[in-house]
Amino acid sequence: MLSRRELLSRGTTVLLLVPFVSSCSSSNNSSSIDAEGTMCTGIDSTSTVNSDHTHTICVQTSDLTNPPSGGVTYTSSNVGNHTHTLMLTQAQLTSIESGTAVGPVESSSTVDPLSGVAHTHDWTIMKM
Repeated sequence: MLSRRELLSRGTTVLLLVPFVSSCSSSNNSSSIDAEGTMCTGIDSTSTVNSDHTHTICVQTSDLTNPPSGGVTYTSSNVGNHTHTLMLTQAQLTSIESGTAVGPVESSSTVDPLSGVAHTHDWTIMKM
């Protein structure tokens, strides 16, 4: 059994690590919802934290298996009444499909309507 001091010490460490671990994660999660409100059939990826929030994008499996020559622009989830766009080139999509992590890739700059601050987010995307 942990003493109160041990519990508080370990709990604080876990709480400090959780935002770091989740700030740039990717997963092959087919049960997540993409920016259009539909199921993500590909790689669901979460951005870095900026202005106290994150966004997600869904890189479609079809874009990975047959990357368009002009690349693809994705729209992030809507958080705090705003979205961002993220452009991935054909070469980046090919790299992701082959198992190579791509990033950080910077999103468009958008003004957060709640804070009035323009900001971007970065994504590191990889197939797991």
